[in-house]
Amino acid sequence: MKQIGKESTILEPMKTKSWIHSGEKEVINKLKVISLFSGSGGLDLGFLATGKFEVVFANDFSPFACETYAKNIGNHIVLEDISKIKNLPQADIIIGGPPCQGFSLANPSRSFDDPRNQLFNEYARIIKEVKPKLFLMENVSGMVTMEKGKVFELIKKELSSCGYTLYDKLLNAKDYGVPQSRRRMIIIGVRNDIDKKFEFPKPTHNETNYVSVGATIIDSPIPKDNPNHMIGNLTDLNLKRIKHIPEGGSMKDCPEELQNNSDLNRAMRRLHSKNESYTIVHNNCDHYYHPTEHRRITIREMARIQGYEDDFIFSGSKSEQSRQVGNSVPVGLGKAVAKSIYTFLNDII
Repeated sequence: MKQIGKESTILEPMKTKSWIHSGEKEVINKLKVISLFSGSGGLDLGFLATGKFEVVFANDFSPFACETYAKNIGNHIVLEDISKIKNLPQADIIIGGPPCQGFSLANPSRSFDDPRNQLFNEYARIIKEVKPKLFLMENVSGMVTMEKGKVFELIKKELSSCGYTLYDKLLNAKDYGVPQSRRRMIIIGVRNDIDKKFEFPKPTHNETNYVSVGATIIDSPIPKDNPNHMIGNLTDLNLKRIKHIPEGGSMKDCPEELQNNSDLNRAMRRLHSKNESYTIVHNNCDHYYHPTEHRRITIREMARIQGYEDDFIFSGSKSEQSRQVGNSVPVGLGKAVAKSIYTFLNDII
């Protein structure tokens, strides 16, 4: 296994940044976390921001994501195929979001033999081996409705067989102070020997105080020299189009002669300064436009919308940076769930 940042002149071990603990009082006995499918660390940052957790091991298969994680969070991340990871440290919690793409409802008994489900199987394997008190699995909201919910039931059945009682809930990041409507399915597994019901975090925000795009990327201007704040050039055609699109609009607002065969409701969407953002996903910075300026949003603006601080710098090409930001769990959502997990576990330790 290659540990990013170890014995490297490029990726030096980083000191813990002040924003990781968000100014909260240091906790002596922190709960230990293993992070899998860590990406650039959005979910990990949510846990670290509480000041009550220590990530003792992290893993991802993307060298760019691992480089970003090591530079900004710490060199405890390992760049390796998850199937080759053995002898993990003991931990109170395992967190991560394995993809679940190969479930066959025509023959459910073979679903977990599908090669596309190797990553999910490895996640389950590590849960069985480490036996944490609790695990958190997150995924896109669409997994709940695949094949009318049958796939979701298969996934939960397999996770339950690891020896855990499951709790699941669809959470929207905007309800926890994130300037983005982004729904994620959160599954919490509590080890069967722990006789206590898990409670998900209650929303802290609603229609009266949702955090807006304007408050996030306009009211506090981003320094022009930020490495991830490079403004891309528009083609002459797209420049003509964007001048017709109001805040909250899309290509449907362009004159017919400027439209193309794209989904007019989704192409060239301009964010609205007074509302939360649409869901930010990989490469959609090429489709999401600034509320008041005639340009696409930048990687740094995407990152702010996801909850990353400006001194969190992403590595790799613009496409790789977009992938890391777009695939992240929003930091604010991760922090909200982490607080509930700490409350739950603190009562039984």
